Amino acid sequence: MLVAALGLTILGFAFLVAAVATGQILWAWACIGVGALGLLLLVVDLIRGRGGHDEAGGDPGSTPSGTPDGADARSGG
Repeated sequence: MLVAALGLTILGFAFLVAAVATGQILWAWACIGVGALGLLLLVVDLIRGRGGHDEAGGDPGSTPSGTPDGADARSGG
C-alpha cells in the first residue's frame, strides 16, 4: 500500500503542477482528491501494520536472540 500511496503522491503533484500552469480549478480539486485518497491508504496501512505486530505474539522489549539484554545465549555471558 505504501507504493500505491507514493504513486498517488506523484500523481497529486502532477495535478498540482497542471493546476498552477493552466489556472483551472478542476486540476486543483483533483490534486486534493488524490491527496485525500493517498492519506486514507496510509492510515489503512498504519492500522493493518499495528494489527500484524500484535498477532505475532512477540514481546516488543525482547531482541531477536530471545534474551532481554541482547546477549548471545551460546556465549554464556
